[in-house]
Amino acid sequence: IKLNNIPNIININEIKRLISNFVTNEGFGIKKIEYNFVSRHRILNLNTKYLKHNTETDIITFDYSKSKKIQAEMYLCFSVIERNAKDNMQSVENEIVRVISHGLLHCMGYNDKNNTDRDLMRKKEDSFLKMFHVKQFNNV
Repeated sequence: IKLNNIPNIININEIKRLISNFVTNEGFGIKKIEYNFVSRHRILNLNTKYLKHNTETDIITFDYSKSKKIQAEMYLCFSVIERNAKDNMQSVENEIVRVISHGLLHCMGYNDKNNTDRDLMRKKEDSFLKMFHVKQFNNV
């Protein structure tokens, strides 16, 4: 698990351990996961080029996973995450953790194309977020 340019409000070792535990609990393994925090300009370029969406987004996931082994590159935009945190009345830390789990869930076959799938995905994200806060609380 590699995290590039991750904001310093997230404990890198803690999030890596949480990702590993979450993936294992879902019955998957990890071949290679790379999270890249990029600018709004870069995320817009990636979204336009690869997904044909002319908008900024919080995360784009390139999933190369095979047979329950996660291999993915994910691009996250801190400024979009910050804006979404404010819009959703969440802390920026919570929103980063949620977005990290969102990319993972896509690699595990979860989708957000309709309301039912979106609700299930949100429950899984909430579960990931609770794991993060339990770990944080236990370390205090």
